[in-house]
Amino acid sequence: MGGRVRAARRAAGLTQKQLAEALGVEPITVSRWERDVTSPSLPRLRRIAELTETTVSELVRTKDGVSEQAAELAALREELAETRELVDRVVQALERLAPPRTNSGSQQASGGS
Repeated sequence: MGGRVRAARRAAGLTQKQLAEALGVEPITVSRWERDVTSPSLPRLRRIAELTETTVSELVRTKDGVSEQAAELAALREELAETRELVDRVVQALERLAPPRTNSGSQQASGGS
């Protein structure tokens, strides 16, 4: 995929630095994507496609359609895993901040009606 990201960036007349600035990442990150060291997340792929006037499918396409779909599905799974991790961290933080619940509070509220 890195080669297609590079080709799309160049076709759009963008430098790695310009693309990085538009995406809010460091230029080294764009370089890593283009060298297939790492891969951009699906939201970033969508933004790259928008900035380079191409499509996510074109950026992730492989020699056959099945592999293209597998690559897109893998990107979605990665995004879902990142989202789950973030939600878990938020839940843990909220649990640490929330006062402990007691059953007596709910009994008092229902008994007063």
